[in-house]
Amino acid sequence: MKTTFIIAAVGLLGFASLDAVAQTQGQNQGQQQQQTEQAQGNRELVTQDNLPEAVKNALKSDVYKDWTVGEIYKVTPEEGAANAEVVYEITMTNAEGQEGVVRMNEKGGAADSGQE
Repeated sequence: MKTTFIIAAVGLLGFASLDAVAQTQGQNQGQQQQQTEQAQGNRELVTQDNLPEAVKNALKSDVYKDWTVGEIYKVTPEEGAANAEVVYEITMTNAEGQEGVVRMNEKGGAADSGQE
């Protein structure tokens, strides 16, 4: 009888622990998403014509010659953001249909990820 009680108690504690872990993970994911949205700042859909010359030239380089440019977002940081550079997020697709996103600063170089 005592053994059954102990097994039941351990089982209940185990379920309670799993529930607490799931709630904590859910809260952490919500906080991470909120931080990502804040780090992204203001996103604006733009065309290739609106890109700075340095970014246009980078897209013409050998590195991206086999890729097709898709959607382009200009991401302007919020005022007072730690990383205050404008970032261009460029969706690209290769001949095999694989898609990727390139993040460039206004100078055509790789942009900081904004994550630590």
